[in-house]
Amino acid sequence: MKAEKKYWNHSTKPSTYVVSIEGAVGFTGNYKDGMMYIKSLENKGMINFQEDYLPAMQVTTKRAYKALMMERELRREVFKLKKELKNEREKENPQ
Repeated sequence: MKAEKKYWNHSTKPSTYVVSIEGAVGFTGNYKDGMMYIKSLENKGMINFQEDYLPAMQVTTKRAYKALMMERELRREVFKLKKELKNEREKENPQ
């Protein structure tokens, strides 16, 4: 199989890269994944583990770790704010 048409679909947010095969959409996603999809089509479904898979997984792992650290920091901030609000309410309404 060979990719007939490759184009950007700007009607989606964010824009997506589209690869069509035999008149039907075969892939929709980001550019890097689209290039890997085309490469797998050219190689009968095979990709190179060292050159294709590992770099993509390193990027994914890095993003997931960064998201986890951001979530952790946000949770800390929420707990701090809750504690501050509780202390302010106690000062305003001593019992």
